[in-house]
Amino acid sequence: MVALYVLFGIGLFVVVAGGISVYVFLQTEEGQKVLQVAKSGAEWMTTAASAPGTEELRGVGCEAAMVSDAGSALEVFMVLIPEEQKQAEIREQLESEAGRGDLDDLTLVICTLPRFTTGKPSCEELARTYGNAVDYPPDSFYVLSIQSGQDAPSCQGIYSPSGELLHEPQLD
Repeated sequence: MVALYVLFGIGLFVVVAGGISVYVFLQTEEGQKVLQVAKSGAEWMTTAASAPGTEELRGVGCEAAMVSDAGSALEVFMVLIPEEQKQAEIREQLESEAGRGDLDDLTLVICTLPRFTTGKPSCEELARTYGNAVDYPPDSFYVLSIQSGQDAPSCQGIYSPSGELLHEPQLD
């Protein structure tokens, strides 16, 4: 019984020490940036998950579907990069790889597929689904499909509303 109390005491100490450490970290400039990214990211995801076309994407097999402009998505994480010059370099590289002059004009269509699934939709099918679901689809948009638990995308590229692959980015 004494051993149980000792284990409980050690566990309580670890929890309290961990809580204090997290509190101290969150008071730092880096901690504030992490909180800002978490808050902005949650707001972005909520908006993107309820955007026009997401219901139809979930209907073809996306466990989670999000639609947003690429600029908004990028801004969530740019807070973590302190130098404005480095931010500009990253933005320029992404715009070049995506074949676009401005990420704010690039729509992202993101589909997360269930971990264990067969018959998953292709990027062409996702592009057609999104293109048919919205009243005024852009001439082209970036489609990204990734299966839960996988590191690499199932497919990705710049597509037309008809499902035609227009550009396949060569991202590192």
